[in-house]
Amino acid sequence: MRSQILVVLVISLSMILAACGGADSTNPPETTPAPVTITMSTNPNPPVVGDVELQFTVVDMNGQPVSGANFDVIADHTEMNGMTMHGVATEQGKGRYAINTNFTMPGKWKLTVEVRKAEIDHKQEIDLQIK
Repeated sequence: MRSQILVVLVISLSMILAACGGADSTNPPETTPAPVTITMSTNPNPPVVGDVELQFTVVDMNGQPVSGANFDVIADHTEMNGMTMHGVATEQGKGRYAINTNFTMPGKWKLTVEVRKAEIDHKQEIDLQIK
């Protein structure tokens, strides 16, 4: 009798543990490709404290320039709370956008750029080191 109870207990615990098992962690979650790719350059390069032109190039999934988009830029100094700048980049043609800014402090800045046009609504973060 005692061995039957032990067998039932082991089987019950095995079923409970199997039911509590997590999802298969070997398969990463599927990600959808970004609708656009944004690359950035600066003038001067490397960027320094003072006036800097941020230049962005935006292409779609087929590598074609994205023109006529609204392009917002937010710059946050990651080491100085509350130091944030916001502006709208102007279109330069052929998927290129630019904005002039004045970085008042050296250090790490995080740029958040957002491109919006018809079916495109894409946000991307870019790290920038100001010397």
